[in-house]
Amino acid sequence: MLRKADVLSFTSYEATAHRALKVLGAALLFTLAACSAQKPQPQQTPSHSTQQQSAAALQRWEVKGKLGVRSPRENGSANLVWQQANTNYRIHLSGPLGAGSTTITGAPNGVSLQKGSDPAVFASNPAQLTEQIMGWPLPVSEMFYWVRGLAAPGAVSGQQKNAEGLLQSLQQAGWQLNFSDYQVVGPYKLPSRIKAASSNPAGPVSVTVVVKEWIPK
Repeated sequence: MLRKADVLSFTSYEATAHRALKVLGAALLFTLAACSAQKPQPQQTPSHSTQQQSAAALQRWEVKGKLGVRSPRENGSANLVWQQANTNYRIHLSGPLGAGSTTITGAPNGVSLQKGSDPAVFASNPAQLTEQIMGWPLPVSEMFYWVRGLAAPGAVSGQQKNAEGLLQSLQQAGWQLNFSDYQVVGPYKLPSRIKAASSNPAGPVSVTVVVKEWIPK
């Protein structure tokens, strides 16, 4: 038969063991939580929408490259310097295409085109103005988006993107476009080559922009 002292001693031992198990369990949980916190997390690939928003955020830049044109009235290329500041732009073409220097300056209220020392001509639509003066349309309003690898506002069809969500081709505003040779420019991924083709009433027109240098502002 157990004595009262033995029972009390056993009860005290049981309580002490129970408390020890609690402390050990808490320490184990703390260790597991610490290990979980230190475990390296896999890098997440930016979503397609994040990449597009990043390109759309680029509103000021200087682009240097070449512009090539094939049309019933003109075949050739020119050096291109495109300066953009939000909705204002200045596109300077120099070289064989157009026989000399051409400057296209635009703002929300209109666009002007000056060839060499000729007086500037003003209009509201840059594509119509370039077709009138140079013999081929340059869709500058849409190119503001296309040059960044984005679709312009308005109807779009045949849009295709690669696995990274970068635009590869689309049809818009009467033009078939192809985008290629994307390059990393700071936080942006931007196309280095944009080819646009249109079945113009006066004959097919092909415009190719090759970007040699992107300078975000």
